[in-house]
Amino acid sequence: MDKTNQSATSKSYSIGAEQKQSTSTHKLEIDHHRMFSLTGVKDVPIFTDKNITVILDGETLTITGQNFSVKNLDIENGKLNALGDVRALKYSASGSGSLVKRIFK
Repeated sequence: MDKTNQSATSKSYSIGAEQKQSTSTHKLEIDHHRMFSLTGVKDVPIFTDKNITVILDGETLTITGQNFSVKNLDIENGKLNALGDVRALKYSASGSGSLVKRIFK
């Protein structure tokens, strides 16, 4: 994790991830746990005030927190900007399915 844009009043962290099997990348920036921007967005199937699920290339990112609201969503250009209190990030491989689905397949 690289610290960027750090000043006495603002901290911003940037996480970049690249898939080995894919040429696509995404970038996540979180500012003070209150605002975030994400690139590489393919779809946003779930967006509530407490959870956001984002489909990236080859993986899914689930963001949990409180008071989420969309500032800007541009699927064509793969960008999401939102406000809210970010508490957790969870990456999971797309297409893996749940354990129950895999057992009873």
